[in-house]
Amino acid sequence: MKLLSSAYVRRLLHKKYVAVLGDSVNKDLVQILQNDDIWTGKQLKGKGDKSFANDTTDQQLVGFYFLTHVSSEYKENVLANFQHGPQPDVVIINSCIYDDSRYHEQSLQMYKNNLDHLFIRLTEVLSPKCLLICNTSMSVEFKAKGNFYSTTLADLHQLDVIDLHFHLRFKLHSRVNDATHSNQLAHRKYTCILMAHID
Repeated sequence: MKLLSSAYVRRLLHKKYVAVLGDSVNKDLVQILQNDDIWTGKQLKGKGDKSFANDTTDQQLVGFYFLTHVSSEYKENVLANFQHGPQPDVVIINSCIYDDSRYHEQSLQMYKNNLDHLFIRLTEVLSPKCLLICNTSMSVEFKAKGNFYSTTLADLHQLDVIDLHFHLRFKLHSRVNDATHSNQLAHRKYTCILMAHID
């Protein structure tokens, strides 16, 4: 894997607004916009941080919108903000593990319907110039059924897909103790994959 430099990421995202939708925080993107360091295990455990890694920059904007469910009033508020500006240049949709792990079998159809509606609304609200990327979940201990549904629907809606489950399938050691989240090295690998895709 090619080493990723902070200078390269700052150039690539110069004057860009990147919006991340989902239930998994990509702190590494914030970190690498500051410097080449890999964030620490202590930072990994941080929850509800008001600030992370001196996350202020004049040249890039990264917004994180925490969605625990594909369908929610908050999601509609986020889309309304996009519609009225500023418009994102890149939208990254993280697979909603919270949805995926908590829906019962009979509710999966509702999940698929809600995901389909989200993709429709995004294409209605965002500029055609906006790069829409749908991520699958990283390698998790339980069977992430939503990966198949999200990638199939994303393909139907002509969204880009980054299959993180595939890229990290042999990195089971990168899971942290909860068997759902991944460590900072896995996140750096994801950032490398993401930046190569955007480039």
